[in-house]
Amino acid sequence: MKKTRIPARLTVLHADTPLKTERSDLPLSSSALALRLTSPSFPGGIRALAAIWCREGVSDAECLCDLFRFAASFRRRCGAAGIPEERVVLAVEDLRLIGTDLSALDRIARAGVRSVIPFWRGENALGGAWDTRSGLTGFGRATIERCLLLGLIPDVSHASRKSTDEILSVCERANRSAIASHVAFDALCPHGRNLTDRDAEKIAGLGGLIGITFHSPHLSPTGHAAIDDAVNHLLYGFARFPDAIALGTDFDGTDELPVGLPSTDALPALASALASAGLSDGAIDAIFFGNADRFFDRAGL
Repeated sequence: MKKTRIPARLTVLHADTPLKTERSDLPLSSSALALRLTSPSFPGGIRALAAIWCREGVSDAECLCDLFRFAASFRRRCGAAGIPEERVVLAVEDLRLIGTDLSALDRIARAGVRSVIPFWRGENALGGAWDTRSGLTGFGRATIERCLLLGLIPDVSHASRKSTDEILSVCERANRSAIASHVAFDALCPHGRNLTDRDAEKIAGLGGLIGITFHSPHLSPTGHAAIDDAVNHLLYGFARFPDAIALGTDFDGTDELPVGLPSTDALPALASALASAGLSDGAIDAIFFGNADRFFDRAGL
């Protein structure tokens, strides 16, 4: 029996590791982290979009201060672990931290952030998240336009259907890409956080990325998932958008990971499952790192 070839490298589109390490003071090599940037499973290295979440119960101004503090702290942790700076791209999850101050985006960009998720839940000054029917506000549209000018990549992962459509329309007019860093497909698991095929087609058409989440309630209507559920979403997406599908994971951001996928160290099992499902080595490489790395290269990351 042929042994599955494990991809040499890994690129993850969404992990909340900066906040988890800040709260726990865990070293980046700790097996308690779901995203282990030093994992020996991928000798070619691991690359990640590391998100800093705008915490609930904290004011917008405090969140903005947290962002700069956590970003600097995480960079120091990476340096101490010998992780090259280019391996970790910073993202912000929930732009409510800018309040109604567009100039804050310039400060965020100068801090090294390259991707922004406008919402998390409910509504903010920019518009509505996945659990609302609201679209972008006028300030929200101005924010997305400013993000594109600054090279900040819009991420529609937590956006409402209407906000997603309007963000992608702004990107279409500017001929710029957007991503959905940690989602699954609504056709397989109906959920406000999951992408419709229509929106997925738009993202792929813009040259963007769709990162498949490992948050179980978004993978299975039962709320409980295993490796096969993640495989089903990856196969569904890859059959339709082969150049756009990547691994989103949501490592260190969810405690509801699929059975068998607790961390980066378990991802060789996912590669084996994809191979058993009929994907070629080249297709598995595209999902594990190829598609994301090409996008990052085009974006200058």
